[in-house]
Amino acid sequence: MTESVEAPAPTWIRRPDERGFTVADLHALPDDGLRYELIDGSLAVSPSATGGHNLITRWIANAVEQVNPTEEWYVTTDVSTAINDRNEPRPDLVVARYVHVNTTPFPIKDTLLVAEIVSPTSVLRDTEVKRKLYARAGVPAYWIVTTDEDSGEIALAELRLKGKAYEYRTHYTTAVFATDHPWPLAIDLPGLSRRWAKTMRPHAADEPVAD
Repeated sequence: MTESVEAPAPTWIRRPDERGFTVADLHALPDDGLRYELIDGSLAVSPSATGGHNLITRWIANAVEQVNPTEEWYVTTDVSTAINDRNEPRPDLVVARYVHVNTTPFPIKDTLLVAEIVSPTSVLRDTEVKRKLYARAGVPAYWIVTTDEDSGEIALAELRLKGKAYEYRTHYTTAVFATDHPWPLAIDLPGLSRRWAKTMRPHAADEPVAD
């Protein structure tokens, strides 16, 4: 009988200390197509984003960037941000200082806005855990974007920092969203929802309309 031999553990794995993993541990992870973040010493692992998820992120980023009145700030997506040795989240969308355009991770204190597009694997993390994390880090505004697969509607919640916690300024609206932060802008959520529904059901226009 052939004796089984236990495979050695990957060299990047170490036993976390009482405060969990560190940024150094995060950076030692393999580039395997998964999406890794570090939140309060815990590794958060997500599958690679879907094309639909990235479409919505791009649509919203474009809406913010198109009316950007300054060259000091820029809009980007899916980048790692540095908070401290135990926290390195990776927001779906950020408005950051242009001096960090080639820096990764860049300091989250130099952001005006972060946004997350909620996916089935990130509901609790985006709506609760990251809400508290970004507030502790002092990010002035946080957007949470959700989608309804049945109706095709895209909803957006805008939270603003007040003291050390976020308060809702807009609570999951599906109407045209208007704000003055990071600069005056409006996002046509009904229009995006129609695009999203058509993307999810590309032949819907050919279907008969019910009486």
